[in-house]
Amino acid sequence: MNAHAKETRALKVETRRLFVEAVDSLHESGTGDVVFGGMVEEGSVAVEAVAGAGAGKDLLSSLIVSTGRGLGGRAMTEGTPQLTRDYEIDPLITHHYDEEVLGEGIRVLIAVPTLHGGEVTGMVYCGHRADYDAAAPQTGDLVRRVRELSVDLARLGYRQQPLGPVKEEPLYPDLDPSGREALRHTYAELRAIRSGIVDEETREKLTGVEARLADILAGHNPENFQTPVPAVRLSPRETDILSHVALGWPNARIAEALSLRESTVKSYLNTAMVKLSARTRHEAVSIARSSHVLP
Repeated sequence: MNAHAKETRALKVETRRLFVEAVDSLHESGTGDVVFGGMVEEGSVAVEAVAGAGAGKDLLSSLIVSTGRGLGGRAMTEGTPQLTRDYEIDPLITHHYDEEVLGEGIRVLIAVPTLHGGEVTGMVYCGHRADYDAAAPQTGDLVRRVRELSVDLARLGYRQQPLGPVKEEPLYPDLDPSGREALRHTYAELRAIRSGIVDEETREKLTGVEARLADILAGHNPENFQTPVPAVRLSPRETDILSHVALGWPNARIAEALSLRESTVKSYLNTAMVKLSARTRHEAVSIARSSHVLP
């Protein structure tokens, strides 16, 4: 076995260990009656960790979920957590895996993807045999802990890459700190104004101004260099929220600026953090900037 094959095998063993630990921990803490999951391989989720299953454990352990099929397939396609309140009668899922899921008496099923750079790397399923009202309080903790798993998996992947000296280019060479911060405030303010404008032509003009500000903050001349393609794709609202988080604003102040509920701001922020594989809001801003999502 050559060195590359050994590294690949060691990586698979370690990722499986992380999934087993996460699945067991989620089940033991009462987050779900049946918890299972695994990594994405060749466009499908290969389940390799199961906790809480009864007679159907072997079926779940050998489950392979393809993109677009079932609840997990939808989560893979959209890159966001998916939930069904009553799996058996839900008309919005394909029901390719009814035997495995319904065989465990699961009524409520939640599929939460692990993400790295906006790409789905794995999936954690949390099934509840009770009704949705009993299962709902567990969903926030589930998403938070899968986000932590995403970070662990991402770091594991980085460790497999060869280490070497990295030459860091100076950020924003033409701006002093106060000027850079002033432009970031302006960028966030423009996004807040644009979100409330209905006229499409005006929105497009403001978008162009935002892009020029982003170019200036990125430290290059847009006439000579193309704006980098973001490594992570956030929705416009997620970007709005993060641009204000970058200013150090709390959720309540962001909600007021964007005319949103505070709970809505929190929801968008959580989704952005999942996509960015970030543990904290500040880490999300840092990753977003390094991924060219925020200036």
